[in-house]
Order: sequence, then C-alpha cells, then structure tokens
Amino acid sequence: MEDKEEWVGTLSLNMDATKLLYDHFLYSIKMWPGYPARPAEEQEFLLYMKHQLFAMLMEYNFHNNDVDPDNK
Repeated sequence: MEDKEEWVGTLSLNMDATKLLYDHFLYSIKMWPGYPARPAEEQEFLLYMKHQLFAMLMEYNFHNNDVDPDNK
C-alpha cells in the first residue's frame, strides 16, 4: 500500500546560511539554461524558493533590527 501523504522535512538555518542560500538561488536563476535543457518546473521551484528565502530575510530584519527613531 502506498502512502498518499506528502513527506515534509524541516531545515534550520542561521542568518548567515539563509543569506548564502538566498544568494545561491539568485545565481541559479541567473544561470538557469532554460527549457528544454532543464524542466520548466525547475525554474518555478527556484523562483518559489527565492521568494521564500527573501521573506525569511525580511522577517528577520523586521524582528531583529531595532531602529532608534530618535537617532538621526
């Protein structure tokens, strides 16, 4: 009997690793050879992951970069 549930894994990254991974996805998108050399779904996945990592970077910045509004 086949298991119909999709397997999901979790990966924990520190901020340096997240930035490096984001940069790698930017590079991979830039260098992607295109269809039919690579499947179109691969480019969609690269773009999806780039957006996910960017969201992680922005969330970190929002919660961890305190800005003093009185410090001009």
